[in-house]
Amino acid sequence: MTNNIQRLAALFMIGFLAMSGAFLYWQVIQASELTSRPDNARLANERLREQRGRILDRNGRELAINVVDKDGYVRRRYTDPSLSQVIGYSSLQFGSTGLEDSFDKYLSGQEGAGPWTTLERRLLHRPVQGNDLMLTIDRDLQAQLDKLLGDGPSAGAILNPKTGEVLAMVSKPYFDANQLVFDPTADDWQAEGERVEAYWRSLNNAADSPLLNRVTQGQFVPGSTFKIVTAAAAIERGQAKLDDHFEFTLNPPDAKHTAAWHANDYVSCQNHPEVTSFDLRGAFAYSCNVVFADLALKTGSQSYLDYARRFGLDSQPPFDVPVAKSHSSTRADFFTANERNYALASTGMGQGELLVTPLQMALIGSTIANGGSVPKPMLVSEVRSPNGSVVSKLKPDEWRRAISPTTAGLVKELMVSAVQTGYASPAATPGLKVAGKTGTAETGRAGKTHAWFVSFAPADDPQIAMAIVKEFGGSGSHEVAPLAKTIYETYLLRRGAR
Repeated sequence: MTNNIQRLAALFMIGFLAMSGAFLYWQVIQASELTSRPDNARLANERLREQRGRILDRNGRELAINVVDKDGYVRRRYTDPSLSQVIGYSSLQFGSTGLEDSFDKYLSGQEGAGPWTTLERRLLHRPVQGNDLMLTIDRDLQAQLDKLLGDGPSAGAILNPKTGEVLAMVSKPYFDANQLVFDPTADDWQAEGERVEAYWRSLNNAADSPLLNRVTQGQFVPGSTFKIVTAAAAIERGQAKLDDHFEFTLNPPDAKHTAAWHANDYVSCQNHPEVTSFDLRGAFAYSCNVVFADLALKTGSQSYLDYARRFGLDSQPPFDVPVAKSHSSTRADFFTANERNYALASTGMGQGELLVTPLQMALIGSTIANGGSVPKPMLVSEVRSPNGSVVSKLKPDEWRRAISPTTAGLVKELMVSAVQTGYASPAATPGLKVAGKTGTAETGRAGKTHAWFVSFAPADDPQIAMAIVKEFGGSGSHEVAPLAKTIYETYLLRRGAR
């Protein structure tokens, strides 16, 4: 009798342990995989009740929040459409992009909560409470950059050059992420789904590509802004000094040139029709194509490409959202084929087959401002739990070193001269020493040029660095440099910078 009871008790114990193990396996270990199965009917309903973490600017102002109705349904709301390509969207139909995607595990609460909190939430069917993201973005500066860029296709990035923190990032045209969010309070869910899908189709069919983040994914010829890299390489290699003298005989205008010009064997220049001699400061200020083509040739293709890559070309920058590589060329043999000298000369003046993102050019400007160190760009500074405690703190870091502090100081001097005496003078800001370089990049379309400006200030203690491009916008000196002046006046001078 006693043996039978013991056997029965042992049987019950084995059954209990088996059930407990199964419970632990299916409810905890396999819970995430089960709930994510596309044939799980509860998944869509749970997504509509998911309380994702907020996304905040550097001053704690809300950029992405949740609106919860009386039935517990949640709609994601974005407060600044100009950040739609950065923050992205979390859509029931189309998934997630931007920070909503790259930090989804934190925002959705999959990471950052302890195992017992997760188990308790699942057992009691409590809604997910995600973690908040604190961004480096300054919403006021973001709004100003958005306004200054106007309506045409353009892009701009403003960074803290010492830390790599992105203070503002605008790509135009942009879209409204709110229109991609399903509204569970709608009376007709089918019609609501069709509305979202119609907006999605309109974005994909738009000729001006509003889904494209031009700051991180746009590929543009940099024009004369790339002379920053050419100057750095030539100075570091001992091929140029600031006091080097250059003198030319100018030819009269002709069928190919609208102003007095001069040339070497590979490129021509009509950028200084009334100036026939200058030092390297003047060559940079007046953006002489011939001088910088010659400097690239003196540096040599292997060394020149090495320095371009030190600044980040041909590599994918580490970043919180997807970013495209910037390219020194599109053909593998561009610098070794029969026209290799032309390839190097034209690249030295900022043309060739160069294709860069505005973020890459902002990093190049930041490198000069930061003593030759390329900062690792960052958008997220902290992840915070719903109760405000810090889950993860992301620290500024160096991505790579491009040039020596001495060389960076000399290139900075060139950029200051360009603002004080050259084509970058529309960015000159009384009371503030500004460093900058304009660019008017040829695009292969007759009369269509990209307007560029790369800059930082105050030159002796840089607090912000920027790169702005207006697609087919004309002259960088006329169209973009004045925008930088406005930003310096409102963002720096009002904060007491000198």
